[in-house]
Amino acid sequence: MPSKQDFLFMERTINGSVKKDDLLKNLKIRFSMEKIKENTDESQDFRLLGKAICEENEGLRLDFYLAKNFLFFSRNQWIQALKKGSVLINNGVKKASYRLKEKDQISYFSPQEKEPEVNRHIYPIWEKMGVLAIFKPSSLPMHEGGRYRLNTFCQVLKEDIDKNCAPVHRLDRETSGVVLCASCPDLRRLLSEGFHKHEIEKTYFAIVKGKVEKDSWSVEQKIGTDELSTLRTKQWVSEKGSYAFTEFKVLERKEKFTLLLVKPKTGRTHQIRVHAAWSGYPLVGDKKYQGDDNIFIEYMEKGFTKKVENICLFDRLCLHAGKISFIHPVDKKRHTVASDLPEDMKAIWKSLGEDS
Repeated sequence: MPSKQDFLFMERTINGSVKKDDLLKNLKIRFSMEKIKENTDESQDFRLLGKAICEENEGLRLDFYLAKNFLFFSRNQWIQALKKGSVLINNGVKKASYRLKEKDQISYFSPQEKEPEVNRHIYPIWEKMGVLAIFKPSSLPMHEGGRYRLNTFCQVLKEDIDKNCAPVHRLDRETSGVVLCASCPDLRRLLSEGFHKHEIEKTYFAIVKGKVEKDSWSVEQKIGTDELSTLRTKQWVSEKGSYAFTEFKVLERKEKFTLLLVKPKTGRTHQIRVHAAWSGYPLVGDKKYQGDDNIFIEYMEKGFTKKVENICLFDRLCLHAGKISFIHPVDKKRHTVASDLPEDMKAIWKSLGEDS
């Protein structure tokens, strides 16, 4: 929109002191400068989407790659985002049919919104020779994504503990407990190899709905995408899925609830939650695996409503990573780090009635 200076310039043109061509040139320059500023401001709202394309994904169609790796949009939604220019490849617009090249960097238009409040109280439980075990509270996301940009475990870790530190594995946003971290890439790589070789053992506490009569049991069922669910990120037992094995042991019982010790022997997405629900014992506070997708949809759209509370009982997912055992890459010794059941889960367990 023309400024006060522009109107003065136009008035001078009308009076004959400035040529018409000079006026048009002046306005074009001002418009271009404003457009550059607008684009610069807008570019700050583009966020990197994953790491640079690796050799393994070279040649894939852009829309297929996005739909497969970033599940918060369907393929059709990604196609529409590409048409609108909301997705950039190396800061340029590409068609959905574009074939990815190694080292391509994808970014997505996501203007900053007010982030949800989170519990940012993380702290070191154990540290030795560049490896740290950090306590993560419930409802703190691990990484940037969706509405979360700065209120994440990784960001708080860099700000409050060690700017060079990063996690070796992840916990679900609503899961609390021990997260193994390392202060340099080499240590993280070696610890990650320990996960792949099944050298790292993890133990969880879980509170489930239902009184479990047997003292222990195990589930050896493949886990994959739930093809019958309306939720794209929901997992379930599936023959098309990946091998998964979980051991459950009863610690305490109440009339309608059970406190469990859980040892996942593999690391599939939502593994404990899926295997527990498949066994007939969904976790207290789990909005996604109560047998009704509408519970999760209601929670995402309206929050912790009475309808959600009636099914889930508590807003807090009752799952806590209580112990991790690993071989340190430097001293080659096995170390075990434990975190007791947190106070909020203790309070929930106490409130659920008398022991049986």
